[in-house]
Amino acid sequence: MTGLDAHTEQIIMLAWSRILGLADGELESASGQDRIEAANDDAAAVSLVQLFGRTVLYGPSTVLRDARGYQDEELALESQLLALARAHYPGARMLGEAHLLYCENPPEVQGSDSVAVSFDPKHAQELASRSPADEVARSGLQEAEWTAALVREATGEVMAAASREVWQEVLGHIGILTHPERRGLGLGRFAAAVAVEEAFTEGLIPQWRAAAEEPASLRMAISLGFTPAGQQTTVALS
Repeated sequence: MTGLDAHTEQIIMLAWSRILGLADGELESASGQDRIEAANDDAAAVSLVQLFGRTVLYGPSTVLRDARGYQDEELALESQLLALARAHYPGARMLGEAHLLYCENPPEVQGSDSVAVSFDPKHAQELASRSPADEVARSGLQEAEWTAALVREATGEVMAAASREVWQEVLGHIGILTHPERRGLGLGRFAAAVAVEEAFTEGLIPQWRAAAEEPASLRMAISLGFTPAGQQTTVALS
């Protein structure tokens, strides 16, 4: 049990069934004992998704076939999944292991007298241009359909931003980016809280993906009311 409402879990599993190319309801009806194989020979990645006690391995059929001799716990390690992928795709590279979390109640958003919230995409892009490229990529800020940036009113400096992408019309996938010189001030959490609240306004279930190597991201999500529901390990094939 995750602590999420049963209906919320059903919606999340329906969305992921469609993301992974499964039939509607296939993930929900799975026993949780047998791994589901979602073969797609045109896939650009191999991904092991563990959600609410169910496990799905998505990717080309050649990799899925080779993976049958491994336990889920082994495939959840990106090193093992990468080795299997590289046997067929030498250029495969790791995208990492991550926790998947979801939220059912909007967090409290406390405003600030010195920081303004801007929904103008140019502010988010300005922050992206001044931040480390790998952090920008993880945040999803540059490709996001929706952004909210925190701007210092006195100087116009963009200090943090949150992004949101809509997955399968029901999940609001949240990402955040804080400028390295402005960390530790609660700005990332403030921006994330705004994004989560707006996701609820749009009727979406907020989704958070916390990279395994970033425990601070996991702590922030939990502080915002997110509940852990599973994990995802992904290897890009090119």
